[in-house]
Amino acid sequence: MTPTTVTTATATARPRRRDVLAGLAGAAALAGAAPARAAETTPTATATAADDALPLRVTVLDVTPTTYAADDPARSLVTVRAGVVNDGEQALEGLRAHLVAQRSPVVARYSLDRWESADADASLGRTTVASDPVDVAAGPLAPGGRAEVVLILQAAELGTGQGAHPAAVEVLDASGERVGLVRTFLVSSVPEGVRTTLLTLLLPLVAGRTREAAGLAAEVDGRLGRLLDASSDSRTSWAVDPAVLATVLPAVAAAGEEGAGQPDDPATDPSAEAAGSAAATLPAGTDDPAAVVATLTAWRERLAAAAQGRCLVALPHGDPDLASLSAAPEGAGLLTAAQAAGADVAAALSGAATVLTDVAWPADETADAEALSLAARAGATAVVLDDETLTTGDDLTYTPTGRAVVDTGSGTGDGALAVLVADSALSALLVRTAGAAVEESGDGAAEEGATGEQSPAALVQRVLAEIATITLQRPSDPRSLLVAAPRTLDPRPAAVQRLVTAVETSGWASWQPLTDLLATPVPDVERSEVPVPATTSRRAVLPVVHVAAVDAAVATLAELSSALEGAATAAGAVQRSALMLLAASWRGHLTDVRAGRRELEEDVAALLSAVHVLPGSVLNLAATRTELPVTVVNELSAPVRVELVLRPRSPRVQLTQVPVQTVPAHGQLRVGVPVRALANGSVVVEARLRTPDGLQLGEAVELDVNVRADLEGWLTGLVGGGAAALLATGLVRAVRRGRRRVDAAPHADVDDGTDHGADGGGTAGQRDGQRPSAPTGQG
Repeated sequence: MTPTTVTTATATARPRRRDVLAGLAGAAALAGAAPARAAETTPTATATAADDALPLRVTVLDVTPTTYAADDPARSLVTVRAGVVNDGEQALEGLRAHLVAQRSPVVARYSLDRWESADADASLGRTTVASDPVDVAAGPLAPGGRAEVVLILQAAELGTGQGAHPAAVEVLDASGERVGLVRTFLVSSVPEGVRTTLLTLLLPLVAGRTREAAGLAAEVDGRLGRLLDASSDSRTSWAVDPAVLATVLPAVAAAGEEGAGQPDDPATDPSAEAAGSAAATLPAGTDDPAAVVATLTAWRERLAAAAQGRCLVALPHGDPDLASLSAAPEGAGLLTAAQAAGADVAAALSGAATVLTDVAWPADETADAEALSLAARAGATAVVLDDETLTTGDDLTYTPTGRAVVDTGSGTGDGALAVLVADSALSALLVRTAGAAVEESGDGAAEEGATGEQSPAALVQRVLAEIATITLQRPSDPRSLLVAAPRTLDPRPAAVQRLVTAVETSGWASWQPLTDLLATPVPDVERSEVPVPATTSRRAVLPVVHVAAVDAAVATLAELSSALEGAATAAGAVQRSALMLLAASWRGHLTDVRAGRRELEEDVAALLSAVHVLPGSVLNLAATRTELPVTVVNELSAPVRVELVLRPRSPRVQLTQVPVQTVPAHGQLRVGVPVRALANGSVVVEARLRTPDGLQLGEAVELDVNVRADLEGWLTGLVGGGAAALLATGLVRAVRRGRRRVDAAPHADVDDGTDHGADGGGTAGQRDGQRPSAPTGQG
């Protein structure tokens, strides 16, 4: 195979001084390196969108090896596999493809962007080498038709220049006109004596725009699960939002306990208990709370296992937006509450090698002085910013280590924060690489995931080209860089794993945990000052009125929690979910923010109304002093301490205050309130409940009371008069009965001439004191 050398002319523009100097410094450091060329200003585009004007869409499917070595037989041939799709309206014939590469490597980072985003008809370079042409198809390629080509180039033809060579797969038609093009890079192996760059990858495990268990379960099955799959290397660091563990922490913990009863017995089956606990925190309409609990239980175990030996940054609960909090008077208190709510993340992920609780990560890696001051007052000693927030001077000829120190503006030495400076270009490439996808068609050709977007293979080559260029800027001075993924990252795990492996095996860089980057000395590099307020937001911050509403809800729930007995309560769960409405992920989603705030207000109102006075029928008070019965209902899952406040709307009654009452969970309590009737008539008594701290519970209830204070005296007189009448009647009857017995006795003793016999007559006469008379017939 004979390489073809192509020489073309290209226009040059006025170069940026810092990048030209960086290129000259890197080139001079290596013997045999190609001389630096003048470069144009940095373009802002990163994708070859202009290439879409060509009728053929070309995709890089694979580059083997990812880094070539001319003196290594195993890596001396560069093979590029590319897919071709006819997006035009006409069939094309006589198509031939070849691989074209520049002999001179790139010497400035901005030149990588310029090459990748060049127009479709732009020149491929002054001095290039090309592979032998290959037929794209056996015949005409019809509209919508697909094909695949394999192009091979000898590495030795690229010369002795080390680093990243701009390259392209070009497709020409029968007339020699360019009809398809895709740009990429061919990267050499690391020369001897070069110190590799150290990279730190920080991925965000945040709950996002959700505040319910079911929503978190969906995130676990989707974005969060894919982030975990992408973190195969334990050196990948995480920024963990405690909300991904604690949203339904009581339910998940209950599901993990072992019960002693039968599985079908809800009273003893821990899974049934967990499902019931989760149902209290799940939104209405959730079909299967038990399935949600099972999903979150498995996620918790999986996350704990993957955290083994890993460096973690424990964010405040809900990942609150520092810029939004610093702009609101309630911000400091809310940040403190979020930190307290997420304090148990270290215990939940105790298997991690290191859990950092003092690292702040503002949204978009940018913050003003007020936001940094808020973070410092809350206990942060380090913060993640990017190189667009803390820029370097234009005269800097290399990419410095991603470490700095900023003053929060407090005016004291304690106001200094260590800064982990994220490389914005590498971070953007990570996003592009993680989201790229290639779908294989039936005939083996490939299609890009999105028009104008690069394939994973091409993006891996671009990342390697970036790292190689950075390393060669100062070959003997190893630097440490941070690659920070955005909170919205939803990666394709295979693409991220492919990138991590390619970087490690390339020799140009290696991965290190965040703790190693924190331990790296701050370079002697001048950076810009922290931006002033109102100039740092790349996305709209949360409205101040929204922050105030969340603060009011959190304060209300804190008061309610103080009246509830038990560590895990429904009020605590809603309070944690309220803090999640302050997440940085809500930025730019004002419609969702308003809807979430309405749901929070409804949840708080439902909790407060769960403890209320039970309305009753009309009550009649017939005594001067008695008790007014009031029934208190508690529908919460924890006992609650309440004060019963009764206010009569007229002075006919006087009520005595009762002490604080404890109403059992899911139960009722009858409270007897001492009352004194002062006057007769109807009285409306307003009954209210409040916590010992004064928080009103439920709605006020009106109790109708009829007071008849004289009824007691009348009834007493009536009962007393009746008793006296009965006593008199009894006495009269007793006297009359005794008189009748005395009057009847003489009549009963008179002799009526009846012969009663010797015993009977004698006995009667002797009882009356009479002597017995002699018989009639005796003288």
